Amino acid sequence: MNNKFPVVIRTLSYSIQNINFYYPAVYIPNNSYIQGLINFTIYENMLRLSKNLMVPDIPTYVTGSYELKNNQKGVLTLSLIGFAEFGGAHPMTMVKSLNFDLSTGKDIPFYELFKPNSPYIEVLSGMVLEELKKQDIMLFEDYPGVRPDQDYYIADKALVIYFQLYDIAPYVVGFPYAVIPIYSIIDLVQEGGLLDKMVS
Repeated sequence: MNNKFPVVIRTLSYSIQNINFYYPAVYIPNNSYIQGLINFTIYENMLRLSKNLMVPDIPTYVTGSYELKNNQKGVLTLSLIGFAEFGGAHPMTMVKSLNFDLSTGKDIPFYELFKPNSPYIEVLSGMVLEELKKQDIMLFEDYPGVRPDQDYYIADKALVIYFQLYDIAPYVVGFPYAVIPIYSIIDLVQEGGLLDKMVS
């Protein structure tokens, strides 16, 4: 299956005790296996995100939603957004993005976007740092660069690399992110991978 056209997205609700999360489910009428695989991955990550936001011995109220980032060319990208309130301390937010290859139903990790043995870590770490400096973002001194399991999402012909709260900057900064045009790193891109699909 090569699903190059948008898939149908439905919104479901998960409510239990102190968690209320609205999350997406896909509908692919011509392939129930891939539909099931994608929906299981979304549901599993929604539960994990909710659990990671809960703080033991502190009343925690979690609400969640999602944003659709890309639904074309056989690539489905969405972000699950969880928000936790603790009744006094400042709230906490976490974002988990899922990037599906609709031909397989697999959520593609960051490192699989690039050719094996390519210097993608070094190149993108530098590009991201340059973009963050242009935004005049206050970073911690020990900027670690990107990781093989880096958080990212795809939006049209751009790769968006982002960091969680406190990863590389103070809480007040929010979620630092850098938009990298796919064409600017095309030599690093895995042939037939998600980034390649977006510019083919």
